Amino acid sequence: MALISRLKLATFLALAVLPSVFAQETAVVPGAPRLLPEDTLAYIRIENVDELKADAANSATGRMLSDPKLRPIAGQYYAAASELFEMLGNQVGLTLDQLVAIPKGQLAASLILLDPVNPAAPAAVGPKDESPEGIRKRLEAKKLEQQQNFGGLLVIETGRDNATLRNLLDTVEKKLSESGWVTRTEKIKQTTLVQIIRVADESRAVEYFTRDGVTVIGIGAGAGRAALKRWDGESLSPSLAESTDFAAVMSPCIGAEDTRPQITFFANPFRIAERIIKGRGNGAALVWPIVENLGVGKIRGIGGSIFQGGEFFDDIAHMHVLLDPPRDGIFGVVRPTEGDTNPPEWIPADVASYTSINWRIDKSFDGFERIFDTFAGEGGFATRATDPYLKATTLDLRESLVNATADRIISVTWLQQPVTFGSQSRLIGIELKDPAQMTQTIDQLRQTIWKRLESETVGATTVYRGRPRDRQPPAGFRVPTPCGAIVGKWMLISDNRELLEHAMRAQSGAMPRLSDLPDYDLVVSELGGQLGDDKPFMLSFSRDSETLRQVYDLGSSPQVREFAKQRGENNPVGKRISELMEANDLPPFDEFKKYFAPSGTFGYDEPTGMHFGRYTLKPE
Repeated sequence: MALISRLKLATFLALAVLPSVFAQETAVVPGAPRLLPEDTLAYIRIENVDELKADAANSATGRMLSDPKLRPIAGQYYAAASELFEMLGNQVGLTLDQLVAIPKGQLAASLILLDPVNPAAPAAVGPKDESPEGIRKRLEAKKLEQQQNFGGLLVIETGRDNATLRNLLDTVEKKLSESGWVTRTEKIKQTTLVQIIRVADESRAVEYFTRDGVTVIGIGAGAGRAALKRWDGESLSPSLAESTDFAAVMSPCIGAEDTRPQITFFANPFRIAERIIKGRGNGAALVWPIVENLGVGKIRGIGGSIFQGGEFFDDIAHMHVLLDPPRDGIFGVVRPTEGDTNPPEWIPADVASYTSINWRIDKSFDGFERIFDTFAGEGGFATRATDPYLKATTLDLRESLVNATADRIISVTWLQQPVTFGSQSRLIGIELKDPAQMTQTIDQLRQTIWKRLESETVGATTVYRGRPRDRQPPAGFRVPTPCGAIVGKWMLISDNRELLEHAMRAQSGAMPRLSDLPDYDLVVSELGGQLGDDKPFMLSFSRDSETLRQVYDLGSSPQVREFAKQRGENNPVGKRISELMEANDLPPFDEFKKYFAPSGTFGYDEPTGMHFGRYTLKPE
């Protein structure tokens, strides 16, 4: 009952309190969700393009692109994009500037299911044709009735001046007519519905109408007509705005009044997969039952929102995954739990990113075993995984590895200097219940199935490493050095020996730690306002400037420029990028860095699904 009440509350909030996502309409123009069918498969919407452009100009990226020291480079890249767009633009008579200037307010695109079109339907009266051809046509008609094809719907608000879009549609209409399509018009009340139909297959059509400064374009027979009916309030089927799943997904993604989202999106991946698989004919009879047994149908929807250009945050993004309880099938593996998210002492201060996840590894193991046994038969997982491990090592897989963990996993990234391809390195930390027992387990594994694993002592710590491979990567690429060690109560595994030793020095106090970094404290201090009363199972800290540094250093590298030049010899896009790289000397990195502030990501679990959020602070 509590779950039902929560869904009802989400629906009420979505429909009554949150008009910006579901309607945001003037007295005349409805929001895109009110024009879309309830079973819309995917949807993305910009609430107001002009306002988004203004907010983007005030964001950190917008200010960076307007910086007198950086604007010339940005302008040259945009000019290059305009030149490349001409290859397509010449076909429709538009420049890139004209294209991006078309939408003024609302802009939305969606993937929908079309009502089946049945050109071979039998006559309503008269004798039934029992000839082989008649039977074939009826079977084909029945198949068409059971199928639904993908279609699309675009909502473009241009204001009263829609001449550019009108010319674009006229050009498309002309080109289609040259390929055997015909145009029909129909007056529905005061609105003209234009239908461009392929004569050979009337299910393939483009339908559009314009009303009150908004042009609605339907891809597929009936798509535009159905949207017009919803606008007029004459549709017998509910709209997306009336969907309880849509409401339940979107209501946690709205945010505060001063951070109302400018972009919203929604998708139903289960329904998309269903239509794709079932549309493959007889093979679906084998594949689809497997998908259903995995419990993928418990995904009721995935949606989110994006906001940028605020006073305190440069951007905020939310994503919500709506799941039906109970968590079984494939979701029996999804076992987040609450716990500590503070960085341990071994996290160095100069990492590019830090992510802490609290996860019931033992429960996930159980869930995976159940899924495996579903296909391999009861006891199949033990026969193929647990028993061979026991015979090879004399160790119980669950006790020696799974139950030895303490339900927390940490991932950090770090940029090794000087920057090369693959400079970004990763280190994974798994918290242990008994580090001494894990040491014994590793020793036994080294004697049995991990015989290539070597070890050496660094200070008081044993470092494990794989034997170096004979094959070396190309020049300019970092050579991976897989290694691991037990540091304190953590098992650390990395693809870079230097990063592992970095962490060991931080643990000993020989170098600064992330937990002492002011930027980290600043990001975490904002977490409470984003979470409210919810407890996170995941927390991430990121310095986007470090990611930018890698791109910057690679872009300045002679090796990268030579590589881009070679790739562009037979590729017009690559050639233009190579020319721009050769023509421009980048300003000092600090001119870019000042526009990037740290960001945080969080995730929390609740009975109806999981919610994720990301926020970037405003650069000083």
